[in-house]
Parts: sequence; structure tokens; C-alpha cells
Amino acid sequence: MHESRRIVTNQPENSETPLDQLRSWVTPNRLFFVRDHFDVPPIDVTDWQLRVEGCVERPATITWDELTSMPVRSVFATGECAGNGRSFLQPSVHGVQWGAGAIGHAEWTGVPLKLVLERAGVQTDAVEVVCYGADQGTESDHPEPMNFARGLPLPKALHPDTLLAYRMNGELLDANHGYPLRLLVPGWYGVASVKWLTRIEAVATPFEGYFQTRKYTYQRSVGDRTESAVVGPMVVKSEIIRPRAGDVLGIGTNRVFGVAWAGENAVSAVEISVDGGSTWNDAQLLGPRSRYSWCLWEYLWDVAQPGEHSILVRAVDSTGAVQPEEHDRLRGGYMINFIRTTSVCVKSSRETRDQPDDAEALLYDMNAFAEDISRMKLDVEVEFTAGAGI
Repeated sequence: MHESRRIVTNQPENSETPLDQLRSWVTPNRLFFVRDHFDVPPIDVTDWQLRVEGCVERPATITWDELTSMPVRSVFATGECAGNGRSFLQPSVHGVQWGAGAIGHAEWTGVPLKLVLERAGVQTDAVEVVCYGADQGTESDHPEPMNFARGLPLPKALHPDTLLAYRMNGELLDANHGYPLRLLVPGWYGVASVKWLTRIEAVATPFEGYFQTRKYTYQRSVGDRTESAVVGPMVVKSEIIRPRAGDVLGIGTNRVFGVAWAGENAVSAVEISVDGGSTWNDAQLLGPRSRYSWCLWEYLWDVAQPGEHSILVRAVDSTGAVQPEEHDRLRGGYMINFIRTTSVCVKSSRETRDQPDDAEALLYDMNAFAEDISRMKLDVEVEFTAGAGI
């Protein structure tokens, strides 16, 4: 069967990773979900430039050759659209009606944003870094043309894992994923990772752009009141990949398989219920359990009785946060991580003797590489904070 992304909208493209076709820890670029707000901008890298300005001592314009000659860093990170799972909400909520596939995991390579900002000399009054993409368009409640832009708090912008990324799984970015350059904010929802970067501006007041104050915001409880907040860090979540809803299974041992992730935190446990939530058992975690990255999990389910069964799964992160049973309505159509039911039918006419996949062997090389990358230190910081201009 030909593997391809599932198209949700055509223009601009919004398409999902086909989770049921996952074969490894890393999502192939061709299958990695796409979230575009406006049409993909045509960019000729020979003419492309990145401006660094605002509250900096040394404003600069960086060419492609200059950028790619700078020291690089690689980070494995799971990317997820903040609206992933929106189609499961009842009553329905306005926005792209994503299923479960606005999610993917990749190795991202590029220049730490920190190096560019420190070499430019960020001034002490800066509080955010605003990143502007080359994509431009309008929204129904904003008829004037605008570029996509998002502000990032200065501490996150200066984290060594926040990248100006130009490679994805070892390959140069393709057009849908932000060629030639995108921001990569690991552990945060994809809206923060601005694509088709052309300008970076350090600002002294919080950014109030359209995608910062009118979209990608939600309400949260603070004591006896609510306040508005900007969508940022991802929340703990899991998905069942196999079996799929409606699958027919057999008496015997059935393998239940899926993924779990927790944004800036690591996944510490995945629990599964095969009786609609009455009891829970630990699934086996496969592969690395590191911040930013999803992990694979599996559970061998011994079934003796035929009939309809409801499977639930919930993840726990390293802080102890657990997936909730219901969606927090204050979040509207964002940060959707409630537990969903996968219903399957077990028939006595079938017999199943599933075995655990040899996932540990399959992932060994990638795991070792990921752990090496996570231990790497940015040993070029002295050179890039010595006050030289770009």
C-alpha cells in the first residue's frame, strides 16, 4: 500500500501523519504532518536573507552561506499541532478538524538561536524574540494581509536546544516543512516553530500579533478566576496505533501498540485498560524516554472471552502529570489530550498468538545516537559570545 499523508485541507495544505503506518521511532519526512496557515512562499535560497534586529547591539543580515557555516546542533523532538485531535471534541469547535495525526517525530539540525542572538548582543530590556515567516495571507477576522509571526519568551529563545533548523532527518527541509529555514522550539506546540524564517526581532514588550493574542490562546484557571494564556508547552498524551477502532481480533494474545509523548518532559509510564477503565496495567516502554521525544509502547493482551472490548490508554510524564479523562473546556480547540476509547471486537472463530516485536533491536542504533546527541554540550559558545559581529 502506498504510504502518504492524509489530506485534511488542500489549500493551504494541512495533512496528517498516517500513524497506522509508523514503522520506526523517527517519522519519514514524506509522512510528517504539515500545518500551513497560508500558501507556501516561493523562496530562492541564493537571494534569501535572515535579518536580526530590534533590541540588539549589532543588527545583522545573515545569508544562507553564512548561516550554514556556523556551528550546528541536532535535537530529536516530537512536533504536534496545538489543535491535534480537534475532530474528537463534542460539541465541535471551530478550526482545522484534525484527527490524531497532526504529530510526528524527527531529528532536527541547525544553528542554536542562542548563538545568533548572543552574537547580535541582546539588550537587557528584551523580553521576547519575535520570529517572522515569509508566508503571508489573511484570515476571516483579519482581512489585511499579514505575515505569520510568533513571539518566544527570551529564556526559551536562549535555550541551546532552540534551533534555527535547516535539516530534518538529515535532509534539507522541503518546502512544506519550512525551506530554507524554520525555528524549532522543542517541547512546544508546532505553532511556535515558525517556518520560512526571514526576520528575528528582539522586543522590549510582549508581542501582540494575531497568532499570539487572537489565535492560539486559551483560558486557564487561576484560583477563583480565569486568565488568558498563550499556547506554548505541549501536554502529556498517548495514542493507540494498533489495533484500530473497529478491528476484529482473535482469542489469545493480541499486541496493543502505540506512542506517548510529554513535550519538555519525558514519559515515565504508559497505562492501559482493556475493560473500559475499570482496571489499569502497565505497558512496556520501548526506546528512549527523553524530553522532547515520543516513546513507543506495547502491551500483550491475553483475551479469553469473545465480545466487544473497550481499550483505553493514558500516559504519565516525569513530573507525575497524567492524561485526563475529559477535555478541559477552557482550552477550547487547543491542547487536546483527553483519553479516548478504542473499541474492538474479539471473535472466538479466530485465534491470535502475537509476540512482542523486536523493537529494541530495531531502535538500538537510533537510541544510542539520540542519547549521544542529548549529552552533547555546545562547546562553541565562547567563540560566539566574544562580541564579534556577524
